[in-house]
Amino acid sequence: MLPLLMLTLVATTTAISEDCVYRFDNKLYTRTALLTIKGLPSNLAHNPATNDLFFTLIDLDSLTDDEVQTKMDQYVLHNNVPTKIDGVHGQAVAIDKRRNIVYLATDNGLHTLNETYQPTFLSLKDEDIIQLNKHMIKDELYAVLYPDNEVIVLDIKRNEKRPVKNVPCTYIMAVDMEDNVYYECDSIYLKVLLKGFQEPIEFAGIAKDTARAITVDRQNRVILATNDGLYQLKPDRVIPKKLMDLEYWPSGIEFDGDDMYVSTTGVIYKYSNKDCKTNGSKY
Repeated sequence: MLPLLMLTLVATTTAISEDCVYRFDNKLYTRTALLTIKGLPSNLAHNPATNDLFFTLIDLDSLTDDEVQTKMDQYVLHNNVPTKIDGVHGQAVAIDKRRNIVYLATDNGLHTLNETYQPTFLSLKDEDIIQLNKHMIKDELYAVLYPDNEVIVLDIKRNEKRPVKNVPCTYIMAVDMEDNVYYECDSIYLKVLLKGFQEPIEFAGIAKDTARAITVDRQNRVILATNDGLYQLKPDRVIPKKLMDLEYWPSGIEFDGDDMYVSTTGVIYKYSNKDCKTNGSKY
């Protein structure tokens, strides 16, 4: 029997969709409510080899209570069934999409998950890892450690770690193929630390404390989700390019090719343009 807990009461999947009325980067998309669930789904990670969608589910009551530690658990959506990953306290997932390896960040180090979602310890014993990013082409993982939100890089093959200099802390983070680090520290403004530089560059036009999630798509585009929409961040431009308006506050974002997953309180949406035709330009 797998060490998993199936959700049957608090989560439902639905096939209800809205056809080709959403625009992302000048393309029309259909939106489907892929999953409804009690809580705040965040830290989305998609595995193209299995079509699994991993997410961290945050308890809203603890999130709004300053007197208690925020409660969260790691889940996987497989064949439209959400399942809690048991055995460890998972907090984030990063996926090596070239090798089909799932890395799990926990409050006691780094693990991998096998095909039945059973965890195996890998590295960083006793470290409380709250965020995890897999470099797209290098055998490196970027990890954010609690309680100071410091960033380290783990060389997976050598099992060696090093700090990311000149990034004091981060609450959301992404790393592109060129090793540029995009981050937000202390809920102020979003910045990028270019490879080889010591001072970060601050992006303009993004309001303070509005950045919610960030990811890198297969085209090496850095996509930021904010309270008012989705933006593309470029290392050589301080003004982001707006790609989409949102009518809700997002909590997570992930891509599967041209398909896009965006989460908010109580729901994970899937956006797809495979049955849509582009019709004009808005941005």
